Amino acid sequence: MNNRKFATYIFIMMAIILIAALMTACMNENITKRAENEEKLLKAMTEYPGNGLYDPVETVIGLGAPEPTAEELAESEQRAAEEKETWQNAVGDCFADGMFDTFYKDWFRTEYLGVAKANGLETAVTSFGIEDDASQDSDNIEHALLTVTATDKEGNVKSFDMDWQIIFDKDDMNLIQKVELIDDGGFWDAYQEE
Repeated sequence: MNNRKFATYIFIMMAIILIAALMTACMNENITKRAENEEKLLKAMTEYPGNGLYDPVETVIGLGAPEPTAEELAESEQRAAEEKETWQNAVGDCFADGMFDTFYKDWFRTEYLGVAKANGLETAVTSFGIEDDASQDSDNIEHALLTVTATDKEGNVKSFDMDWQIIFDKDDMNLIQKVELIDDGGFWDAYQEE
């Protein structure tokens, strides 16, 4: 009987260890997927020329500028639809249901890509990390901390430490509800003076 109690004890301990290992693996998988989504999204928003997500058509408006023809307007609408589809394909799966459209309409989606293009820069994310938001009493908010380097045409490199707040969907913590810039590390100011 003593051996039987010992065997039962060993079996119970092994079952507890196995359950704990499985739960840890599931949590790590969720954290990994969430981090992948954050990094993919932030690279799309900060790396230029990146994967071609930013290629605006420049339009001249004002007095004396010719009015666009119906064909030019149709071409413009087609190009806008293609751009949205490109963004959807690149980062749409990172977002909770319906939140991609909200993100896509926000002006800051291409803010840093535009600054890079206007200043002839190549930008790249060189480091990426995550930390919980200690200032919030919520378990679905994190900070993505990344370093972005900007290289100009002469080869000069500047580095910027950015802090982005990421809010996740409470029903699926892998999916993003909202992204908001907290600190751009001086990126905007560095290139507005030039």
